[in-house]
Amino acid sequence: PARTGRTHTVRQARESGTTANATVIAGRLVRLDTQALSGALEDWTGTIDLALDDPALSGMLRRIRAGDLVECAGTWENDAYAVNGLRLLAPCLRGEPDPEVAGGAPEMEAAGGAPESEVAGGAPETEVTSAVRIRARLMAGTRAYFESRGFIAVDTPTFMTVPDLTPALSSFRTEYVDEEGGTRTLYLQTSPEHYMKRLLAAGCERIYQICRFYRNGERFDTHHPEFTGLEWYEAYADYETVMATTEDFVNSLADTLNHAGELTYRDTTIDLRPPWPRYRVRDCFLDRSGIDLDACDDLGAFASAARSSGYEVREDDDWDDLFHRVFLTAVEPALPADRPVFLTEYPARLPSLARRVPGNPRYVERFELYMGGLELANAFTELNDPVEQRARFEADLEIKRSKSGPDRYDGGVDEALLAALEYGMPPSGGIAFGLDRLAMLFADVDTIDPVILFRDF
Repeated sequence: PARTGRTHTVRQARESGTTANATVIAGRLVRLDTQALSGALEDWTGTIDLALDDPALSGMLRRIRAGDLVECAGTWENDAYAVNGLRLLAPCLRGEPDPEVAGGAPEMEAAGGAPESEVAGGAPETEVTSAVRIRARLMAGTRAYFESRGFIAVDTPTFMTVPDLTPALSSFRTEYVDEEGGTRTLYLQTSPEHYMKRLLAAGCERIYQICRFYRNGERFDTHHPEFTGLEWYEAYADYETVMATTEDFVNSLADTLNHAGELTYRDTTIDLRPPWPRYRVRDCFLDRSGIDLDACDDLGAFASAARSSGYEVREDDDWDDLFHRVFLTAVEPALPADRPVFLTEYPARLPSLARRVPGNPRYVERFELYMGGLELANAFTELNDPVEQRARFEADLEIKRSKSGPDRYDGGVDEALLAALEYGMPPSGGIAFGLDRLAMLFADVDTIDPVILFRDF
């Protein structure tokens, strides 16, 4: 049928509270027992038990199965919905009947009885709808927070004319074909940062954006190649300002999601009350690995220190490889699980668009936020020196030119961003924040899959 006569949601029908209130509900049959004449129906608002013992239903009960979308007319009686009218709205054509279940109808292991990979997100329907709600509340709370603080939402292009030059990142590439048949290579953004900084230079002082990020070759438990992120930038600010905003923002979202002051993730209670602990990266390295980054200005010194501390050093390792191996082995696992943590002052040798620490040019004003063992955010006091930025771009470009395969890039740097910096970009702070991982925390799940809605790859 093209229409349904639904008058109540499951929740409303259950709360109607009296047999005098005849209602019509609709949803998916998640359980059907034709011998016991009972079942259960689920919609957006919940699940309700069905009493199916009205003799008038006998014919229809032979034509439906668990998984079907149905309409039920009836009343709420004795802790169940007494059905006196039943109509099939849409059959479930996926899933095989289980002969062990009364009546030969399948029990519902996933929405519609379909294989998990064929359901939205590959998860049971209750998990899918839970993810939808959590994400909706996160997005609404995020927008409300920044709008209330004078930030303006912006919408920048997804396509870039230059790939991300960060050696560790791989950009998706595509081809534009014009009406004459000419082609041009374009790249999906790994971040909207370049466009956002051009807006800062153009006079937009407080801006934020929720958008999709694309990073090729990255698929693991806590990361998907296409993910949802948040970036915000504030002119006449620095990464200290961004840290304070981050603490306030996360606590605001926690209030929105009924986790005021704390949340429980993987059986650990995380205390969200600010201020959050701050640890300098070089101190963590020295404490956890025995390696003094101040003495590791070149690859040879770092390799020697790493070997002395018992770490594997491979023939083709560069400085970044060694840093991340030690960091992921010694530093990251040792971070406290019961508090959000800011890791600050990363080595300037690592690719970034961050300013150097005044008085200590080995390091930059960059922080990463960790909560519950998850890296959630990466932030800078933004580099606004066009000369230094060009030098960093060109160093990264040399690495990209040395690569083989799809990561090789022989083009130029982002001249539009450099032109904006030459025009003058105010001192600013900015951050990239992973909203999918934040949803993992609030949903208390240890992989990203349950909080993204479709996982076709």
